Amino acid sequence: MFRDLKVTVVVPCYNEEKMVGMTVATMPDIVDTIITVNDGSTDDTLNVLHRLATEDPRVIVLDNDRNHGIGYSLVNGFKLALATTDSDIIGVLAGDAQCDPTYIAPMLEELEDEKLDYVKANRFFHRDALKAMPRYRQFGNIFISLLTKFSTGYYSISDTQNGYGFFTRRIMEKMDFYYIGERYDYENTMLIALSIAGARIKDVPVPAIYGDETSTIKVLPTSLRALRAVWVGFWRRLYRKYILLSFHPVALFLLSGLFLALIGFVFGVVLIVNRVVNGVSPSSGTVMLVVLPLIVGFQLLMTSILMDMNNEGRG
Repeated sequence: MFRDLKVTVVVPCYNEEKMVGMTVATMPDIVDTIITVNDGSTDDTLNVLHRLATEDPRVIVLDNDRNHGIGYSLVNGFKLALATTDSDIIGVLAGDAQCDPTYIAPMLEELEDEKLDYVKANRFFHRDALKAMPRYRQFGNIFISLLTKFSTGYYSISDTQNGYGFFTRRIMEKMDFYYIGERYDYENTMLIALSIAGARIKDVPVPAIYGDETSTIKVLPTSLRALRAVWVGFWRRLYRKYILLSFHPVALFLLSGLFLALIGFVFGVVLIVNRVVNGVSPSSGTVMLVVLPLIVGFQLLMTSILMDMNNEGRG
């Protein structure tokens, strides 16, 4: 228990027979319940989890019927925590022992002291920990994090692919789990669901721990899934937050800016093709029909982004 608040941690596991024991053993006493979720592991993970449950009364074991993905496993754990416990705070800790549990208390302090809805770990604040991350994963995380900022509206958040964090029960009951992806698009879609719910979130510096464990992440399919998630999530958030609930100027400026920019771009392509194929040089007035929509469209797009940034963390 933390400051009279009950804490549950959900631990997703896929082929983590070697590391999940360390993850559970290092869980601090302020954690009241540990929900472990076996996601169709092909090794001895499930038996290890059952053994841990006999050794630590805090441990509960969920077993998926097959391998569904980390997002599916976490949502299952969240639903169980909400339905069977009176926890005030619900967190996520990976089963591969890459999340340092000594940072749980500082993260909870940040969550409570600043009246937040969600705090998440950020590995990029620690240079030494960042150097330990494989280079291709650094670049991938930075690129996807940048796109996720626009998709979710959380421009102050980075390291968006890090799922280590803690939620208040209030925001978890308010979120729509339907929006959360089942696999490694979990982190992106979770932030989108939080944004639609108007959650206030913050990064907390927490280094990752990289050991000898073997990653099960397939880079190309995971990257493509994340890109699809941020694209679909952007339009879903725009519709739910700025059109359906209230027709906000953000939507008006964004859609108008895209429309004008598209007109200018298409007309510009037509003029270039006409110049190259037919040798016809456009007049100054015709060129302005390209330039003016592009300039006005760009200004409207920038205005919509600035308004969206100012609206961060608001319902």
